[in-house]
Amino acid sequence: MRATVITPQEVKDWCRIDGDADDAAIQLLIISAQEQAQTYTGREFNPETCPACIKQAIAVFAADLYRNREGQTVGEKTFYRLLNPYRLGDLRSTPAPSIAA
Repeated sequence: MRATVITPQEVKDWCRIDGDADDAAIQLLIISAQEQAQTYTGREFNPETCPACIKQAIAVFAADLYRNREGQTVGEKTFYRLLNPYRLGDLRSTPAPSIAA
């Protein structure tokens, strides 16, 4: 895993979290969200050249995982919607995972 394209502070700003107590947990969520985004798009992300939509997708998903630690996420639709334009070649014919409403 290369460097992450967003920081824990960016996720904390999105979630309106004060303090540093959860920084390690948030960093793990960012890594997980970025790995999932890279797998879904078939791309590696570089922090200097990563498009804003991809950064936003990772922030939304990491924030959703943080807020919904019980596994009942609601941000997956937004995550995949933001990433869809960046999927490579044959991956475009594979639909996004089914998301329960």
